[in-house]
Amino acid sequence: MQKHWLVKPAPEPEIVAALSQALDVLPLTASILINRGLGDFETAKFFLDPAGTRLINYRELPGVLQAGELLAQAIRERVGIAVFGDYDVDGITATAVMAEFIRDRGGVVQILLPDRLNDGYGLNIKCLDALQEQNVKYLVTVDCGITAVEEVREARRRGLTVIVTDHHEPGSVLPEAHAVVDPKVTGPEAFRALAGVGVALQVIRAAAHALGEENHEPLRKYLDLVALGTVADVVPLLGENRTLTRAGLAVINRGGRPGLSALIKAAGLEKGGLTSQDLAFKLAPRLNAAGRIGDARQSYELLMTQSEPTAENLAGQLNQLNSQRQIMEQTVIAEALEQMEAWDPLPQVLVVAAPHWPLGVLGLAASKLCERHHRPSFVLAQHEGFWRGSGRSVAGFPLHAVLDSMAPLLCKWGGHEMAVGVTLISDNLNAFRDAMLQAAQQRLTEEHLAPLIHIDAQVTLGDLTPRFCREIKRLEPFGFQNSRPLLAASQVWLASPPRVVGERHLKLKITDGKNRTLDVIGFGWGERAQDLDIANPLDIAGHLMENTWNGSTTLQLELKDMRVF
Repeated sequence: MQKHWLVKPAPEPEIVAALSQALDVLPLTASILINRGLGDFETAKFFLDPAGTRLINYRELPGVLQAGELLAQAIRERVGIAVFGDYDVDGITATAVMAEFIRDRGGVVQILLPDRLNDGYGLNIKCLDALQEQNVKYLVTVDCGITAVEEVREARRRGLTVIVTDHHEPGSVLPEAHAVVDPKVTGPEAFRALAGVGVALQVIRAAAHALGEENHEPLRKYLDLVALGTVADVVPLLGENRTLTRAGLAVINRGGRPGLSALIKAAGLEKGGLTSQDLAFKLAPRLNAAGRIGDARQSYELLMTQSEPTAENLAGQLNQLNSQRQIMEQTVIAEALEQMEAWDPLPQVLVVAAPHWPLGVLGLAASKLCERHHRPSFVLAQHEGFWRGSGRSVAGFPLHAVLDSMAPLLCKWGGHEMAVGVTLISDNLNAFRDAMLQAAQQRLTEEHLAPLIHIDAQVTLGDLTPRFCREIKRLEPFGFQNSRPLLAASQVWLASPPRVVGERHLKLKITDGKNRTLDVIGFGWGERAQDLDIANPLDIAGHLMENTWNGSTTLQLELKDMRVF
């Protein structure tokens, strides 16, 4: 699908020159900073060189002091505390942070992680039955609970003290817990983007203070888990999230947690130079695999174990589960594409369904379809008489609001603008598809369905120097809303014929005709080799990166799009 290139305008030369001189960076780096809203010297300087782990004052988050005091009280009294989480990486790491903090201080804790297939998302009555038999007095939710109004009411009726910590959007009624901590409910803007594990961190900071711990340095040990959950949940890597992720990456790269060390090795990585991309694309999928097609406790146990042999065994199991997950996902996508072959033209919203598809990979399949066709996509499967599945969206089609408008068709739904989970009775599938198409006609235009790529800067090959690459790395960690700068070079030529390497990767060497060349690698772009001719120019867009091979490091562009003439 042809993408529309949206190139950010070049800032005023005088502003660029001033910031470039003040920061001692290249004008191109200064231009990128300015276009990202970092044109103020002090703001840009702190962004490039943050001084330590300067966290926001947790006391400003509504409910956190009350939650911290209750948690500290439970730890002091040595009464049973249950931590209820979620089966994704954010929920698992939030559970681990909370449980480890309690255990480190002598508290009595057990954890509950729901089963995706049998329990679904969120707090449920079945778990309350189990707690009643185990002498638990306190219930703490992490990464969930803000919409569990009935479940919290029932927990309180059974005598539990309930602390809800979450980061999801609340419903019209809040749960009547003894303490509620959710930055989406109220509080400073600086906290609103926190992941569930980030909210859990604020609560343990408050609990540590309530326990008389004036020195919070010991809490640094949990930052590896905070970084992992934050990156995996695709929250904006700006502000507090960026600070936490930078600090957490430093903890991960120093090592110390046997489970993470084993997982890093199993993923074919090495400690010392791990980046946010390694967390997002190598470690998180392996941890997520347990919650998708296995038992999320496997990932939790990996993160918590102090035994290296146990860690190696669990990391190996997660590797196998991840391989199985990949095969399942590919099968669902292939069968979904078969269904769509008969659709001409392609509808504005894609709704594909099959009774036998595994629930654990539906969200991944929806993401791939949405990315491939750039339109809202739902992938559904049958389970216990219902259609259950996930949806992913594009800008201009807020899924949560759209689903709210068709509530009579649904049994259960939740999420946010770009990603949701949904359950509907089997007889409503066609009505659901029709309602989605009607909503699309009201909300979507052709512009919404045209994929955009946002170019940070137009460059020449002469701009792409080792110094510029080093300066770009100072913008890390990269992630949502702090992406790796995307650069575009126009009217370049192939210096040699294109090659396909590996299974289907495109390898190019481009030139600007001035004796300057640059290697380009396009992962998964092998089929485009036939479109290229050494006699014709092309525009190319990609990320500048270092490539180390046989002890030698060179620059190359990771291809994201190209226009052939």
